[in-house]
Amino acid sequence: MKAFLCALALALSVLWALPAAALQVGQNAPAFVVESGEEKTLDSAALQGKAVTLFYEARDAVEKSRKLKKELDVFYKAQPPEIQKKVARVAVVDCSGASWPFKGLWRDGLLDASKKEGLTVYGDWDGKMRTAYGLPEDGTSFLVIDPKGEVLYIAEDASQLGPKDFDKIKDAIMQATMAAK
Repeated sequence: MKAFLCALALALSVLWALPAAALQVGQNAPAFVVESGEEKTLDSAALQGKAVTLFYEARDAVEKSRKLKKELDVFYKAQPPEIQKKVARVAVVDCSGASWPFKGLWRDGLLDASKKEGLTVYGDWDGKMRTAYGLPEDGTSFLVIDPKGEVLYIAEDASQLGPKDFDKIKDAIMQATMAAK
């Protein structure tokens, strides 16, 4: 019996350690809570009713998707104000590797990134968002989520996207804004 319980505990610990399956187009995006460098929280419920463009990146990967960021910034700024109001642009950095003595430095980094990007950059401090979404640890991922929370577009490696992908992303954003409040 003792051997059985040990084997069961080992099997459960292995299953618990496995990453979540990658999120797919058509699925509902999992709920999340992230926190900015100013310690302001954002949870996914606050985004309901909006078209969401979401970058999720490892700290060392934020520049790898710079082409897409520039393309989407130009696209966003070209939209009339009534469309801009329907879009929530969300940037999240995986901060789960920050140990408590260095959290202040990580928060400062988020504040600097927020200034550079022109929008609030949030931290996934416990890695729960990355795990729930099934995103890679060391990459730069991008998603478009519609106002009801359904994933319309997902790229696990946004650094590999090009002009044809940019057009698909813009179409997905426009589709999502048509359904937004």
